[in-house]
Amino acid sequence: MNQSDIEHRDRVLRAYFAGRDWDVVGEYGLKRELVLRSPQLLPDYPFLVDDEWECEPGRADEGRGDLVFTDGDGRFAAVEVKYLDLNQNSSAVGKKGSTRRNTNTKKRRKVESQARDYAGKLRAKLNGARSVEAYYFTNDDKRELKRAET
Repeated sequence: MNQSDIEHRDRVLRAYFAGRDWDVVGEYGLKRELVLRSPQLLPDYPFLVDDEWECEPGRADEGRGDLVFTDGDGRFAAVEVKYLDLNQNSSAVGKKGSTRRNTNTKKRRKVESQARDYAGKLRAKLNGARSVEAYYFTNDDKRELKRAET
């Protein structure tokens, strides 16, 4: 992908997310928020180049990553976005605080693991990329973008 392609993809994707403001709940709302706030949250990767990418083209069953950003110079950030149901359902009623915290921690770890997995798949797909870092963004923790530890 050359610089012109990168800039074009960024403009199209950002316009899509900015303009689609009627569906801002759940995971899509989080993705939109991340894209609109990406200059602050992900300043080292100013270009958005993919949304809902297939880990293996034509094989959605192999997984879909959420967002891919780049610096335009061979460095990429694979970002997994998840809306976590943080014990808002009926099964959480009556659980003790420590049980709820443990359950929520497991959910966050799963998202972090998925971010690492998708970053590895993107690295393989982009044979020749200088680097691919894994990040995740959820509806908890003040909506801060977090880097997945490798």
